[in-house]
Amino acid sequence: MKLLRALYPERVICVACGRPSDGEFLCPKCEEELAALRLDSPGQHAAYCYDGVAKKLVHHLKYDCVTASATVLAREISRCAVQLHLSPDTVVTWVTMPDLRRKMRGIDHGRVLAQAVGLRLGLPVRQLLIRSGKHPLRTQRGSSKAKRLRNLVGLFSPVEEMPKYVLLVDDVTTTGATMETCCACLRRAGAQVTHLAATKVV
Repeated sequence: MKLLRALYPERVICVACGRPSDGEFLCPKCEEELAALRLDSPGQHAAYCYDGVAKKLVHHLKYDCVTASATVLAREISRCAVQLHLSPDTVVTWVTMPDLRRKMRGIDHGRVLAQAVGLRLGLPVRQLLIRSGKHPLRTQRGSSKAKRLRNLVGLFSPVEEMPKYVLLVDDVTTTGATMETCCACLRRAGAQVTHLAATKVV
């Protein structure tokens, strides 16, 4: 897949599977599978189930630096956001990545996803969460929600100038611990926060 992406420009091969895509980011088969993964309930606070094509898109964005994946995921996140009737003064932000992990991966995928969502919604994008140097490489994979919440204590702080309305986006939500922690941090700073993830583990 990496070789194919290096040889072909965007919209020639499918972002998810590498098959010819006829001028689109996804081939018809992957587009159909992705549509079937939509989470239509507003209470889910996520666009897709973390499976199949949606999972591949997140993986390609996080680990392969395929920014076109963010463009695809942002379509449905933005549709969900429109249904929530956000204020026109909303600022889009993301869960800040540890500096060392960003350098290792070569991309801050959260920022890229937030920028793609902001572009579709016509909203500004700003970093509103500052991450401490505490346990920079610790991942939350496989941890219970209680342990995840303990790991996140003191990890985020807000910027000094906080907008009133914030849309926080993330790539994956599992237990919701990271989203809860980040939303609480933003709310303590005075923001009214809406949160949406590209995918949710269900």
